[in-house]
Amino acid sequence: MGFDELMEKGNQLRKENKYEEALDAYQAALKADKRRTEAWNMKASTLGLLGQTDEAIECFDRSLEIDFENEQTWFLKGMTLFAVNRFNEADSCFDKAVNADPHNPVYWKYKGMVLSQLNHNADALKCLDNALELNPEDDAVLVFRHTVIEALEKEEK
Repeated sequence: MGFDELMEKGNQLRKENKYEEALDAYQAALKADKRRTEAWNMKASTLGLLGQTDEAIECFDRSLEIDFENEQTWFLKGMTLFAVNRFNEADSCFDKAVNADPHNPVYWKYKGMVLSQLNHNADALKCLDNALELNPEDDAVLVFRHTVIEALEKEEK
């Protein structure tokens, strides 16, 4: 099986929540071509789903060695760190994603969410406003924005 077929197999297994088998497929894809960031990223995010955060971060770092400017890798690494409450590290990753693609509302949303977790609510609100400007239909941002405004109001008291 070639690289693309192995990636497809891994993606299908992942959709079926067969994460260990998906990892095997991504590892086989990496044996076929270890310079493809998508294989490192899928292996990393699957490791993250399995709770193997340190191994996931190592894979994201390998991906970034190949393409340091890949905003999707920075975002996915940030998501993995966010999921385990490593908010300062996640913030740095989301910064790189936002700076690389400031027109992506999802990057702004998660940047705002992590800033809120760090109690930087004024900056979080700015990020959420950017996300809404780019995608006014995102109800989750509207709800979370309300929570951030409430936190800001409590800070002012």
